Amino acid sequence: MVGTVASYHDTSAVVIALGSTLLISFKIIIFSSQTRLDFTVCNGILLILSIDLLMFGFFKTFFYSSKIHDVICVSLFPILDCQLVMGRQKYSLNPEEYVYAALIIYLDIIMIFLYDYRWRLQKLNSHMHILWHSQSAHAR
Repeated sequence: MVGTVASYHDTSAVVIALGSTLLISFKIIIFSSQTRLDFTVCNGILLILSIDLLMFGFFKTFFYSSKIHDVICVSLFPILDCQLVMGRQKYSLNPEEYVYAALIIYLDIIMIFLYDYRWRLQKLNSHMHILWHSQSAHAR
């Protein structure tokens, strides 16, 4: 699915989104493994953020806007999932659930990539739109 989405757009935007996703994912994994804060008890907060993300997504269909808060909200889920996998906090996954653990971390990284990629495409399209209007104004 990600390959199909990425094949329809500019290669430089895909590479930039891939690099930023790798950097974000690496930093999140390092942070969640080194912190003493317990994010596994924050399931309620993440539920509220998910509903917030869903509602803003619904409103964005009627009122076009490009916000980075989507990427930030989606980036909070890997912190919780990495701490669940490591099992050093209040809640943890069973060692037999390694397939489920790998799947949730994979999906978290894919979601970060897709939201970051969409945000970069919206930003690129708005710059191209401004550039096109400024060139057409000079041509007159």
